[in-house]
Amino acid sequence: MGVWLKSYGLDYTTIGLFGLLHLPYALKPLWAPLLDHVPLPFFTKALGQRRSWLCLAQLTAIAGLLGMISSDPVENLYAFVSCGLLVTFSAASQHILLLAYQMETLRSRDWGVGEGMSVFGYRMGILTSGPVALSLATYFSWQEVYSLLAFLMVVGLIPVLMGDNLEHISAPSLAKNRGWFRYAVVAPFKDFTRQKGWIAILVFMLLYRLPHSLLSMMQTLFLLDLGFTKIEISLIAKTFGMGTVIVGGFIGGYWIRRYGYKRTLLWGAMAHGIACLLFLVQARLGANLPFLYVTIGAEHFCGGLMLTAFLSYQLTCANVAFAATQLALLTAFTNLGSVFAKPISGVVIDTFGWVPFLMLVFLSAIPGILWVYRIPFPQQEGRQL
Repeated sequence: MGVWLKSYGLDYTTIGLFGLLHLPYALKPLWAPLLDHVPLPFFTKALGQRRSWLCLAQLTAIAGLLGMISSDPVENLYAFVSCGLLVTFSAASQHILLLAYQMETLRSRDWGVGEGMSVFGYRMGILTSGPVALSLATYFSWQEVYSLLAFLMVVGLIPVLMGDNLEHISAPSLAKNRGWFRYAVVAPFKDFTRQKGWIAILVFMLLYRLPHSLLSMMQTLFLLDLGFTKIEISLIAKTFGMGTVIVGGFIGGYWIRRYGYKRTLLWGAMAHGIACLLFLVQARLGANLPFLYVTIGAEHFCGGLMLTAFLSYQLTCANVAFAATQLALLTAFTNLGSVFAKPISGVVIDTFGWVPFLMLVFLSAIPGILWVYRIPFPQQEGRQL
């Protein structure tokens, strides 16, 4: 979206402020209990609790994207922002539901491998909305490109409709004895705070992915400023990078099973921090295509590795009976850092330039690495009632 917004002549500070559209990701614990316990009339009976809400979230995301296409971020700012919030609200809900569905369908020992598959699926989606969209934008308008993406989102409903209708895991005795509100809203948070080191866990969620949060929205704009074309960025930074992320994700899943969470989290964060330094070298070399393969390959590979470890660790911190709500809480803290990192990145770039910003990205990895030593490491399984 950053390149789309840049086409309207917006500066980096303003583009960074559009990162606040991701605020629903940080607020999703507020409605996560509804996704866990409130059925949708007719749809839940036919599709089950998770899949019925997934379908609704997909439909509202499509509606929001179509609204963004028909709005101008300069002339119709409020309409554009409102539709953008609808998209991110729907996407945040989907994230909660998919994590909970994964937690219920896989054995705990397979969560690392499952997250590797999740990274693969997520990155295939990014492949379509990133490099393919960027390449098409060379020949078509952004409105036409995003119209195609909206159509592909309709196709995305098919695997949801074909999924297994598993029995939703819950604690009915609690719901009967204490009332719906206490069970659905209070109990998940109370249960979470019973585990050892829960504050350290939340701080870790906030810190661990800060380098990615700072860099993600600005990476393509940085490469455009260096002189790379949209096609070059699409082929190398997006398509080639996507492949290395997927490989890193699968290796991260393997490392979790072989070495455990602590080592994988540490090694992944350290490697990613070092890989981010390659962007400083790239800034010095300019539009050097061979070195761009090195920069993108290293950063994306390490990013996929640490992402798999990070998301898998989240699953060990949640109770299966309160999966959606507790996972929403954990991912909310992750996205809270992301929401406020994006505006900061735009201000830093406009004020100091790219090199100080890239140094900030590298330094932001240090708190997350150090905090790995503060968090508890339970067995590789979710907590049960």
